[in-house]
Amino acid sequence: MLATALVSRVMADGDLTVEAPGYPVRSGEYTTSHVYIDEVREESVDLTFYFDPPGVGGVHEVEVFTNLNRRDLARMDKNNDGVPDGIVAVNGNTISSSAADADPVTGHYYAGFTMTYDAGGDRYELTIPANRTGAYRVTTRYRTSAEGAWIWYGLRDHCVVVSPSSSREINLYEVNVFNIEADGDEMDDRSTFEDLHNAPGAPQNANNRWDLDYLTGLGCNWLWFQPIHPNGIDGREPEAGYGNGGPLYEPGSPYAVKNFFEVNELMTKNYSAGNSVAANRTLAMTAWQNFVSAADAKEVGIMLDAPFNHTSFDVEFAQQGVDLFQPDGSTWQPTDEIRNREARFFSREGNYGNRASSADTIAPGPDRFDFGKWNDVKDVFFGRYDALVEFNSAPENTSYTSEGDWFDPSDSDWTSIDFTQGGEGRNVTHRVWDYFAEYALHWLEQTRAVNRNSTAADGDAAARYLIDDAGIDGLRCDFGQGLPPRAWEYIINVARGTKWNFVMMAESLDGGAVTYRSARHFEILNENIVFPLQSATNKYSYRNIFESRRSAYGQSLVLMNTTSHDEENYADPWEALVRTSVACTNDGLPMVFPGQELGVSRIAGYQHYETNFGKEIAHFKRWNSMMPIWNDTDFGNDQLYPVYSGMLNARRESPALGSSLRWFLDGNGNNDQIHAVAKYEEAGASPAYQDVVIAFANLDRDNDQSDRFKIPSGLRGLLGIADGRTYNVKNIAAYNRPPTVVGREELWLWGSGISGGDLVVSGFDVFLKKVPLSIGAWDSAPFEAQYLKLYDVTPPPSPIPLTGAYQLGAEVVFTWVPNGGPDDHIASFQITVSDGDGAVVSSGEVTDGSNQYSFVGVSETNYEATVTAVSVAGVASTSPETSSSVMLLALGGDEDGDGRSNGDEDIAGTDPLDGASAFQVTSVMVVGGDSEVTFSSVTGRYYHLEFSDDLGMTDAWTSVAGNYQAVGNSSTLSHEGGGEGDERFYRVKVTEGPQP
Repeated sequence: MLATALVSRVMADGDLTVEAPGYPVRSGEYTTSHVYIDEVREESVDLTFYFDPPGVGGVHEVEVFTNLNRRDLARMDKNNDGVPDGIVAVNGNTISSSAADADPVTGHYYAGFTMTYDAGGDRYELTIPANRTGAYRVTTRYRTSAEGAWIWYGLRDHCVVVSPSSSREINLYEVNVFNIEADGDEMDDRSTFEDLHNAPGAPQNANNRWDLDYLTGLGCNWLWFQPIHPNGIDGREPEAGYGNGGPLYEPGSPYAVKNFFEVNELMTKNYSAGNSVAANRTLAMTAWQNFVSAADAKEVGIMLDAPFNHTSFDVEFAQQGVDLFQPDGSTWQPTDEIRNREARFFSREGNYGNRASSADTIAPGPDRFDFGKWNDVKDVFFGRYDALVEFNSAPENTSYTSEGDWFDPSDSDWTSIDFTQGGEGRNVTHRVWDYFAEYALHWLEQTRAVNRNSTAADGDAAARYLIDDAGIDGLRCDFGQGLPPRAWEYIINVARGTKWNFVMMAESLDGGAVTYRSARHFEILNENIVFPLQSATNKYSYRNIFESRRSAYGQSLVLMNTTSHDEENYADPWEALVRTSVACTNDGLPMVFPGQELGVSRIAGYQHYETNFGKEIAHFKRWNSMMPIWNDTDFGNDQLYPVYSGMLNARRESPALGSSLRWFLDGNGNNDQIHAVAKYEEAGASPAYQDVVIAFANLDRDNDQSDRFKIPSGLRGLLGIADGRTYNVKNIAAYNRPPTVVGREELWLWGSGISGGDLVVSGFDVFLKKVPLSIGAWDSAPFEAQYLKLYDVTPPPSPIPLTGAYQLGAEVVFTWVPNGGPDDHIASFQITVSDGDGAVVSSGEVTDGSNQYSFVGVSETNYEATVTAVSVAGVASTSPETSSSVMLLALGGDEDGDGRSNGDEDIAGTDPLDGASAFQVTSVMVVGGDSEVTFSSVTGRYYHLEFSDDLGMTDAWTSVAGNYQAVGNSSTLSHEGGGEGDERFYRVKVTEGPQP
């Protein structure tokens, strides 16, 4: 709780409750809210906090105390103690809710925000819009007088995880650089970064098998790279196993990282044994940067894998480490090994709650005793915290499940002055937090031209996304459960201060309390779903998998992997696909392991497998390749890619499939081998305006399955289905195999459609095929998921085009007013223009919302237009509307022969087609010395009376009455005293608007 992080405080419980979208109103004690925003679109999500102080006397004021939206201040040092406030917090009692302390740019990392008393609810409340991504904490405090001490909410904090909305759109593919396109099991056969994007001269270009186009064609849009860093040598496992001697594995485990800030020098085609290590690393960095640029161009996200909890024995400082740990008076090198310079970086063997004192007292990773140790890595010390397993005796050896949420700020390893740098005392463990916070910043700096968050000054949304989406995009944090929660919060907020849409995934494989702890700061959980997926046998199994995780983790996202580099694959590759077909219908991240889309199985597909805890996994410690599966010619296996492609591309394009809004469906026959779920983007919106998908998956790859499904009455309103409307569906996950089988995703599957009422009362049939055994069966009845996108196919009404009897000039313009109802999402209008003989002279489609169509015609010709409305589903109106006839007139012509041009009559408002309709003076009279001029007029036009004594020859025309707006068909203007001369001439001018 914040109490342990901030200051020793006066405590009282009270009642803190939280209201957030996607959750019921609930207690704020050790709960978490996950929300999703897009900062470029300036989105925000309201979070409301309610607090009822305990009955301890009068309350003067109540505050929410939080760092919500304040990620950019994580490295602020407001108390000048030389440590970022996100690492060592400022005494909360010294922080107020003043404008200065709460300032979002220069204020404190944590600040107070005043709550308002709600007399109706007899409690205090405050709504804060979450508008900055990050990992945050919330508590409350109150006091009984203006100068009284703050009394703090004494229970555990509420956490708020504000994540980029794009994290809901990830289809992940795990990749090992060396293996993915290798053509053998020797170093010279390895694949490199250049191979992954077909860079000029890439070794595998001549036999290209995998590249970014292959990836996006599969429907994946993110790559999860196993660690790309140099691998440790000291402690590396021998090929014959530990204790047996002999040669070491080459290239070794990527999870024993030797330098977190360099690229493995073997990952470039330009590696040369004759170069220095530094030269080869520079070449590898360039290859990596070029690859990331190529991925950016393909809109492919990049997730690095980083094991912050442990390092190789011989891990190097890198320049970042030298800058953070080098004491005054010393000269260190980036390649210096940390163990030989600052062993306190690591945990102490025998007690992980203490720091090592020398290289020979460093503990192996991890701080767990229930599944053994990793023999090639050492454990990093981050401080003492509730879930740290310090030593191997009960009950301490089960601390990893603890939920006390405390961090020990009084531990001597946290408070001691360990060395002097820049004339100031420094603590090693504080610097460890900063060392790993530098990781994301470094790799962003290496892969972005503009390494900061965009602002409105950078231009429109497209220009801003070019900045924000560039470079690496996220981290998979290996053994993420092995750091204090506050360390992760600091690391996450520092990263998001530079890239707001940076995505964080925690490996937290235990599930339960351990994974829930990770869910309090990460948006994605790489937990143990792989195991229940393996044992799932029917629709109830799958529902329980997803419902239990929703109950445990709320709106956080779960990686839905069917295997990984640590787990073995299925004996039957179609079983992995079946599980992916279900996963793609759930919010979270579908994932493909390299080769699953080709047919790798438990012991076939890679050249080498390793037995790991009794599981056969693709070997990543030695040179390996996928050549057995690349060379596989089995036609059935070849169909895995197009089936995966259909599902994953549908998932990538469908907001509904990635949404957390769902309703599981049961058929009339309750077939438990059909997974069925309705997914929708926005509750209550019409399918014409939101994405609705009714998804089905056959859980039995060996048999056809069928059932009849009805839309439950309670679901009808959520999907926006109306009884009188007509609906149809397309399978957006349809199987295609170009060039033989194409376009199946565009087929309407319900004939002429089904009414909304019938969907509820009668329903619709679903037929799901088994995996075919012949090419012909694949062509006619393939195994595929059915993700049925629901369309409103009710023909929309068409508007009547508006026009007068004539138009002047060379162009005819037809306009109309859309007349669709609330469920008629009209995407375009089709226009045909005919002449007086009925011949079509022009046609087109209007999609820009202007509701008008123009074309160049021929003078003295009659035209009429027909308008047909077309819905967003591509359904045209069955009742097009046609305008009345309009004649196109030349401006200088005189169509009615009244001596006035068509253009002049248009200005006057008279009818150029009627000779009796003319603008003329009808009388001039002298009345009592005044001249009165009467003329024909048109309501709304403006008239101006002028006079001259000689028709303007020497006496200029002079205005005597102007800007008179007529209200009838005859008007009179007077010239006061105008009748007193011998001779005077008058004229009346007409204009469409008032004159200056």
